[in-house]
Order: sequence, then C-alpha cells, then structure tokens
Amino acid sequence: MNIPQTTTAATSASREGASPPPGLPRVGPVRRSLAAFAALMTLPYLALKIAWLSGSGVGLQDPEFGSSIAMLVLNAVTMGLDVVALILAGVFFFRRGIRAPLWLVLPPMWIGAGLLGQILVTMPVSLVWQAVSPAQPTTGETPPIADWVYAAVYAGFTGLAIGLLGAFAIYAWQRWGHLPLLPSGARARVALRAATVLVVVAGIADAVLADVPQSNRVIDLVVAGVVAASLLALTRPAAGRGTVVLAFVGTGALAAWGSYLAVVLLVPNELAGQSTVDWATVGASLARATAGFAGVGALALRLRGR
Repeated sequence: MNIPQTTTAATSASREGASPPPGLPRVGPVRRSLAAFAALMTLPYLALKIAWLSGSGVGLQDPEFGSSIAMLVLNAVTMGLDVVALILAGVFFFRRGIRAPLWLVLPPMWIGAGLLGQILVTMPVSLVWQAVSPAQPTTGETPPIADWVYAAVYAGFTGLAIGLLGAFAIYAWQRWGHLPLLPSGARARVALRAATVLVVVAGIADAVLADVPQSNRVIDLVVAGVVAASLLALTRPAAGRGTVVLAFVGTGALAAWGSYLAVVLLVPNELAGQSTVDWATVGASLARATAGFAGVGALALRLRGR
C-alpha cells in the first residue's frame, strides 16, 4: 500500500518540529543529572515556604512567629528565589535551554552562584568552627524555629549548590567556552582597579564594624580578598577563565549577602529580633553590596574587550 506523499511530508515535518534544531549541543547525562538533582533540592524549601505562607505552623515552635507583614513579604521573596532556581534547573536540563535569553540566565545565576557558592564553600568551615568553639550558655528560651528546619534547609541549599552550579558550569562551557577572552580596554582596567579598592574597603569595614559572629567576619574577609585579587588579576593580559569564574561568583556573593543582611536589619521583623537598627552593620553590608555590583560591572566591561 502506497502512503500519500503529502502525508509522508507532514509526518516528517512533525518529527522535525518535535526534535531540537540541528547544531545544538547535546545536554549529556552529567549536566542533565545535575539539573534534575538541583530541581529536586528546591522542593523541600519550596514546600516549607508554601506551608508558612498558607498559615501552617510546621517547624515553628512559636505559633506567632512569622505572622507579621514583613515576614510574609520576606517569605514570599525567598520562595520566589527558590522558584527562579527551579526555572534555571529546567533551562539547564533541556537541550533548547542553550538558546535561553541572557537576562534569564546570567543575572539570576550571578546572584544564585554568590548565595549558594558561599554556602557550599563555607558550610564545612562553619561546622568545624562550631565543633571547636566553646559552647554558648543556654538562655532557657525556646527558639521560634525548630532545629530540624535549619538542618533541612541548609542541607537542601548544599544539594542545590552542587546541582545548580555544576549544571551551570557545563552549560556555560557549552554556550560560551568557544569564545576567546579578549584583551581588556583602558576603561575596563580603570573600572577593575576602582572596584578592587571598593571591595577592599568594604571588606575592612565589614570586619571592623559589623556586629556578626567572628566566624562570619573571617569568611566575609576571605571572600573580599579573593574577589579583590581576581578583579586585579583581570587587568592583566594573562588572566584566564578561572579568574573570571572567581570574580563572577565572588561579586555575586558580596552583592547577594550584603543586600540580604541589610534588608533583614532595616525592615522590622521577627528574624532580626531587635527593636533598633544597627546602622554600623547595615552600613558595612551596604558597602559589601555596592562593591559587588561595582565589581560585576567592571567584569562586564572586561569581558567586552577592547
């Protein structure tokens, strides 16, 4: 029996439309597995936020905790960030994600890499620090959030960091790895040096003024040092892609964590647990955020070349 030519052509066109366009790099099992793992790691945090925004008290030992407008907004915003991470995992999972617009990939991954990258690197340091530090005297007060919530959330963040950053590394190499790192122009070198000074000043201000645990100040100072060194290295012709990665992740960490702490301290909420604003810590946090934004701006100029 002969099949009509028009039917055969329609079937062929249908198959071509269902398959990815030619020329797109294959996702590969490693990138796809990391993206799927990242998507899975977003679900516990997302479920917890949905429960809290719905009025559930799961994980809360104080039934009144989190009921204020400020906490509802903060929970909604952080849930939104988790949704963005889920979308990015989908971009890295599918083959057509390689054609996603830059605004959908780079800005959120810059913030995500800064937030998650610092957690991934500093989590072992924090655990060791807590193990060797002397035990703090108990106040006898019941904390508003159960201990298992912190354990579950940070375990999820660590898994999300491994999956999302790993998938993004492969994705970025497939999408931009063939592009040369062009020589820097005069404007880019000036911007990089100015951003380096801002990062150093912000790091010192944070270490001296911020009222945060000593371990946090040490970690923040190390991050500032790495970012300053990477930005300064990018002024030289021999700078490599590894330096670009350090600058990208490090400036994201400065901007994300500096902005987060400033917002938490400026907006009255139960999470901060204070009635007055600690302006010294807010100022140091805003300085870190400003340095991070200035640094990524200088990095963008550097990547454009001459």
